[in-house]
Amino acid sequence: MNSPKKDNLKTNFKVYSYRNLSILVIINSTKTGETINVMAPRIKRLCLELFILLPGIFFGQEYVQTPDVHIKHLPEIVTINGKPTVYYELHIANFSDTPVKFTRLDVQGLPDSIPVFSVTGDEWQFRHKAAGTEKPLPDNVLPPGGASVIFMEFTLPPATKDKTLVHHLQFIHPENAEIKTVSFAGPVLEPHKTTVVLGPPLRDGPWTAIYSPDWERGHRRVFYTEGGKVRIPGRFAIDFMQTDSKGKLAKGDEDLVKNRYGYGADILAVADGTVASARDDFMESATISGHPRYPSGKATGNYVSLKISGDRYVFYEHLKPGSIRVRPGQKVKKGEVIASLGFTGQSTDPHLHLHVADSDSPLGAEGLPFLFEQFTLLGSYKDFSRFGEMPWTPVNRDSGQEKHRERPAPNTVIRFH
Repeated sequence: MNSPKKDNLKTNFKVYSYRNLSILVIINSTKTGETINVMAPRIKRLCLELFILLPGIFFGQEYVQTPDVHIKHLPEIVTINGKPTVYYELHIANFSDTPVKFTRLDVQGLPDSIPVFSVTGDEWQFRHKAAGTEKPLPDNVLPPGGASVIFMEFTLPPATKDKTLVHHLQFIHPENAEIKTVSFAGPVLEPHKTTVVLGPPLRDGPWTAIYSPDWERGHRRVFYTEGGKVRIPGRFAIDFMQTDSKGKLAKGDEDLVKNRYGYGADILAVADGTVASARDDFMESATISGHPRYPSGKATGNYVSLKISGDRYVFYEHLKPGSIRVRPGQKVKKGEVIASLGFTGQSTDPHLHLHVADSDSPLGAEGLPFLFEQFTLLGSYKDFSRFGEMPWTPVNRDSGQEKHRERPAPNTVIRFH
């Protein structure tokens, strides 16, 4: 049989690709109007197997929508108890028309996938909250159009130093059993150490550094929206209160403000800087029980904002009426007395509220981490519900434990130098 001339032979074929595999499938050949079947039985069987085993090649890939996950404010590393620690939030939004239930969150260090932190099981109820509330999501399910926040606080293992962190999340569709667990990579971040190191805001001690990242209405978890942007101004805020050696809050009548330990103590500039703003129009009640209730917009009471660098402001709040010694625009030196500890604004006891933020707004700025140059750790309150009723648990040293360039751990008792 003579071979057909090349220009008389027309071949129809398709090329299918799957990952690194390319498949040439000849459909038919036509010679001068005559169709010639070139798919031998063995080729037909191979193609049939490929259709069964690799349906994605021919029928396309099925997509499942994932929630939107992002980090609004990138974290900085702060040292607590000698360990590098980060605080930040994952903001979640479900733009699909199907509810999603999160089942697992893993943070890993790249490029070696080093395990750093995980959220599973009951941990979700503690960390995952509906946006703008302190309420956990029922059954950890985010409804269509819903928004939520995952509060993240963890120490970085030594092996993850200078590593990039990636988030891996898993979820299921509780109303659609046909869609199994879906995994996807979330935000990637590269945390760096904080550069804000402060001198003492108060003299001597003992001062209890009151805060905890897991308090539902603690500074760490309170959002405030100003100018169309939501922020956490008190993300790293600390409330300092003084007790005597027995852990008592007052001498004599505990209801009298003037009897509270620490009341009227000198407040010190923690660094050289310029006074950015101040407020001194709040009055005090004579008693704790007579203190008025203030809304969040008046939470600060009398305050001073000290600019210590281009975008770093230190806020001192709840100051004693008439005690502020500085004015906006005035330059101050580290260690200079600027005011006195008081009982103004949204407060339950006389104390100093201290936080650092990225602009001159007590409630409209992002809270930033900070360290103290030096302090002595005296002890801690293992059960803070007993604060004011009993002494703290001391450290295992008679004179305390010296700390340098650290942040006090939650509810620890310290002495400044």
